[in-house]
Amino acid sequence: YGIDITAHRKCLDLSIPTIGVLGNGLDKVYPFVHKRVAEQMLQNGGLLSEFPIGTPPDREHFPMRNRIVAGMCDALVVVETKEKGGSMITANLANDYNKDVFAFPGRIHDPASKGCNMLIKSHRASLLEGAQDLIYIMRWNQAEKASAVQRSLFLALSNEEQQIADLLQSQKDMAIDQLTVALSKTPSEMAAILLNLEFQGVIRSLPGKRYALV
Repeated sequence: YGIDITAHRKCLDLSIPTIGVLGNGLDKVYPFVHKRVAEQMLQNGGLLSEFPIGTPPDREHFPMRNRIVAGMCDALVVVETKEKGGSMITANLANDYNKDVFAFPGRIHDPASKGCNMLIKSHRASLLEGAQDLIYIMRWNQAEKASAVQRSLFLALSNEEQQIADLLQSQKDMAIDQLTVALSKTPSEMAAILLNLEFQGVIRSLPGKRYALV
């Protein structure tokens, strides 16, 4: 039960290496019902813990281990979380580490989706509708070749869009925070402009909330 164990099981089913970060010592599996899955993970991925052997799975250990989860990932995907759930801690840490954070939206009155909706609303996570969104945004589909055509020759860009294109041409890639300051925009305004440029095929997003010309 739970999102974490579901993700681990699916990785094992597809022979994808998966790593579990524990909130206790490596000599214990919590909950114990997941012991068999943990044994399979050791053969196809691994288990990681900063806690000494014999450390019990105390409640305060899990927020501590979340910083390791946030630090290890290329991108963090929040599927469900309450307003003050443990995944909110992980998402905030991932943002502090300049990682890409994504969240699935849910019904506005569903407590299990309250945290996800808050992350999206506050621009601390990008809205995710499916796996293909993640593959596209993170550029994980290596079979898809980027076009070498200079899109700016064929597109009529606004003054703000052209400024961004000029900055990216001179800097190779830039973080969204840098672009926001350079153009004196709010984070939400800059996010909207960058999204439009992505749709036009002018720029592409990179890990770490950075952008580059296509």
